[in-house]
Amino acid sequence: MLSRRAAVVFALVDVVTAGLIALGVFVGLPSRWAPVDFAAIALVLLDLASGVGLLAAKPWAARLALWASGVALGVGLWLITILAVTAGWLSGVYGPVGLGGSVILALVAALVLPYLVVVPVVRLVWLREARR
Repeated sequence: MLSRRAAVVFALVDVVTAGLIALGVFVGLPSRWAPVDFAAIALVLLDLASGVGLLAAKPWAARLALWASGVALGVGLWLITILAVTAGWLSGVYGPVGLGGSVILALVAALVLPYLVVVPVVRLVWLREARR
């Protein structure tokens, strides 16, 4: 059974994460690209629904939080992999000139890591322990 305190903490983390994703993608990015926009919309909606469900102590909230964590982890690992490969390519092909772009991509990966990898992994472990 899920403890109420943990559910509230993860609900607040879900709502904050949804806000940061929306802010980062729809305000921070200078141009629109459909795959990024659709992934961001899906993550924001899943996190908001999960957060509201956990705050309201709905019976489906834990299952939705599990799905939201899996989707966020998949998207996060994909994004960090793409950023790392692109940073390596820029640095390798363009040498010192590409190093600036590589540093920017590494910083973006460092900003994405806590919200799209660490939080979903912690939430998956929490949900696994809560089901026992």
